[in-house]
Amino acid sequence: MERLLNHPVSRATRIDEAEDSVTRVFLPHQIAPAGRDTPLDMRLNAVRLGSLTAGYLSYGQEVDMRTTNAFAYHFNMPVQGRARSSFGRVSVDAGPTETVAYLPDEPASIKWSADCAQLCLMVERVTLEQRLAAMLGRPVSRIAFATAPQPGVLDVLAPFLREFEGPALLRRHPLAAATLEQLVLDGLLLTLRHDHRAELERAHRIPRGPVREALELLEERPHEAWTTTTLAAAVAISARALQSGFRLHTGVSPTTYLRDVRLGRVHRDLTAAAPGLTVTDAAASWGFVHLGRFAGTYRRRFGESPSETLRRSRRHR
Repeated sequence: MERLLNHPVSRATRIDEAEDSVTRVFLPHQIAPAGRDTPLDMRLNAVRLGSLTAGYLSYGQEVDMRTTNAFAYHFNMPVQGRARSSFGRVSVDAGPTETVAYLPDEPASIKWSADCAQLCLMVERVTLEQRLAAMLGRPVSRIAFATAPQPGVLDVLAPFLREFEGPALLRRHPLAAATLEQLVLDGLLLTLRHDHRAELERAHRIPRGPVREALELLEERPHEAWTTTTLAAAVAISARALQSGFRLHTGVSPTTYLRDVRLGRVHRDLTAAAPGLTVTDAAASWGFVHLGRFAGTYRRRFGESPSETLRRSRRHR
């Protein structure tokens, strides 16, 4: 199934046109058709959100690709067909839902089967390394992701793809867009194997002081695009330590606590019932990126749906 259909970038039947289009969106490379039985039929759909560029790419025939001068982290996942990636003497074969990571400054060659189509995700190097550094509480200069194909990234990308393949409900709201970007970044770091993964997963215990500071930040500034990573950096501890501290002292995670604070703000806005306000706008403005899940959580918290709150408030105005 072709992905990101609403965002076509290029269709090409000539090699130079195909190379130019993909180079402009992703990175310098060359392709060489492996056979002449079928013509080249390159299709590229792509979107960008902050530090993320995601695309759907297919060539319609078997091709050999060689990359050069990669300046970002790349993650490719076949949605159909197969791709064989080589890094020097190491080669790996990936099929649907399996993700292969490509590191900055490391050339690679990729053989696409004739029926291969891939979801390709490019993440700015500085942003991803800074995210991991904040999670660990120390500087990080490079992330060595495992070269073997890994599962799980399609689940990480699901909210991102849902947003760009459907109506633009969230990305027009800065807080919701930032939350969506951070979900992908954190999901990659917590899902894929890399040389910092063990340290990232190591649990820590912390005293109540930093937790109290973090609680104050969430209560006073819930409009900011907080994640566990950025909140931990703000109180000068690691993300894992903050998670452990929150569960110890509050019984919930930082993200659950922030969700509850933002639910309260949505309820306040719906109760005020400003003219023209919709449930979608109120939810998205406070960073809720999955509206169905939001509605269920809201009902459990307040005993009625968000639309019922809005209607009741307008009847009493």
